[in-house]
Amino acid sequence: MLPNRRDDVHSDRGETLVEVLAAVVILGIAGVAVMAGLTLSVKASDIHRKDTTSGAYVRSFAEAIEDYVATPGADNYKPCAALNAYKVGAVTSRLTDLPASYVVTQGAARSVGPTGTDAACTSDTGVQQLTLTVGSPDGRGKETLTIVVRKPCDPSVAACTS
Repeated sequence: MLPNRRDDVHSDRGETLVEVLAAVVILGIAGVAVMAGLTLSVKASDIHRKDTTSGAYVRSFAEAIEDYVATPGADNYKPCAALNAYKVGAVTSRLTDLPASYVVTQGAARSVGPTGTDAACTSDTGVQQLTLTVGSPDGRGKETLTIVVRKPCDPSVAACTS
């Protein structure tokens, strides 16, 4: 039997323009969705990296201040410490790997006494609350930590041993 010429014509038929356009549109939408997802993941990764960096350095900043205040034989405690009063070379030198563009700030002290916290720090009782902040320059990564700093006592003074 001879093949029907009409069947051969139909089997060699290609895709119509509408079918090709529909496929291109579907692939284009899928491509845009994939690129948007990648962009979002890169941005989220950047924010998390900056948050992590800021968090690590704000803790290092707190430890450096506490060590600075507790240095034996030195009177490094600053009553009613002003803004950035503890941001001195002995403290900031411990933040050696901090990226240069990051901002390190120590807020003004609040005195802590038997009746609570004095926001104005009108009288210092030897215990103060400090708010430390480390942030990236673009503001995407910023960590704040509140610490309590105590004035070291001289063990030879009777008031310190009681």
